[in-house]
Amino acid sequence: MFLCGVVIMAGLLVPGISATDPLWTQAGASNGELSCVVISADGSTIVAGGDQLIALSPDGKKIWTGWSGSPLAISPDGNYLVTSRDQTVRLISGTGTMLWDQSLVVPVTEVAIMPDASLVAAAGGSRLMLFNRSGAGVKLNTSISASHFRLFPDGNSLVMTTKNGVETSNLTLIPAWTDTNMSQDLVEVAADGSSFVTVTNNRVRLYTRGGTWGESLEWERALPGGNALAFAYSRDGSTIVVGRDDNTLEVLDGNGTRLWTARASYWITSVAVSDDGNTIVAGSMDKTLSVYDRAGTKLGSFTAREPIKARSVAVSGDGSVIAVVDASAVYGFSRSQFTQPVTAAVTTAAPPALLTTPAPTVPVIPSASAPGPTATPKAALPMAVPLLGLFFLCRSPKP
Repeated sequence: MFLCGVVIMAGLLVPGISATDPLWTQAGASNGELSCVVISADGSTIVAGGDQLIALSPDGKKIWTGWSGSPLAISPDGNYLVTSRDQTVRLISGTGTMLWDQSLVVPVTEVAIMPDASLVAAAGGSRLMLFNRSGAGVKLNTSISASHFRLFPDGNSLVMTTKNGVETSNLTLIPAWTDTNMSQDLVEVAADGSSFVTVTNNRVRLYTRGGTWGESLEWERALPGGNALAFAYSRDGSTIVVGRDDNTLEVLDGNGTRLWTARASYWITSVAVSDDGNTIVAGSMDKTLSVYDRAGTKLGSFTAREPIKARSVAVSGDGSVIAVVDASAVYGFSRSQFTQPVTAAVTTAAPPALLTTPAPTVPVIPSASAPGPTATPKAALPMAVPLLGLFFLCRSPKP
């Protein structure tokens, strides 16, 4: 009996899984839902979007609330925020002042901003429009059905994906280079603008800029299994993170070598990575936020009240500030909370890279949320349940 008591007490004192509590929680509006979150690169400002915008400091204090909008893009210093509500594009200051709003005529699905807000871009349907800091239209193209796009740091060009492929252009929005081998989807740009990565279904591609024929496809990687729902590319170009609908998190290096794979119990719908790739955050429809280092060590997890959907996790540039939203609240964490290894990710041997030699292409003028799960996975039994069974087993008289 004494030995059984020791075992039971030890089990009660040691948690069955390492869970991390938020440093703070900020509830959303009672009459609306939150749907996305961003953090400025310097970590000074967190903004949650949806039916209400909530701007917060790293310690969870409200800076301002009001307006509404999704998706979001924020300047590195937090001084500017661009968002949209239905057909309206909005530029808001870091103190919550509406600087301007303009109509795109069609519902806006993607926005981007230069660090000093000198250029704002918005797209929806077959329209892509550029605005200057004062809200005046710089250029409009009504024949581009952009899936996603990003501005290059030079402020003079952008890259966009479409159902026909991927293309780059200057501010005239007339393509200077295209790769139309197949439809492409998610895209991110390196901090220095020297490369960009696209992720479509289960394929990852890295392109470098420049050269005789414009951009060049450096490598292509096939990741057998599910399709990509979320994607992040570290600013230093060292780390590519992909969340998929087969419940896997795939992490590759800048050369396309698969570093490791981890699993969730449902779709991984949102991912983020610090500038150096050493803080990786993944949110899943099973309500779980998981934090890893670049080596694949799981450092901790948190269970939100509701499923974590697309664009709902964020990390500051140095990895020190982490935020996640579900429909009802914003949760804030410090990277220092995630220091103890929990379980190692599943490291997988990477197959040889797919070598691709694309044919030169010439300039041409060209004419999504994942569905929610039908059921929430059942949580594991609390540690106390098997321990109580052990207690009663110990008390049973011997025959």
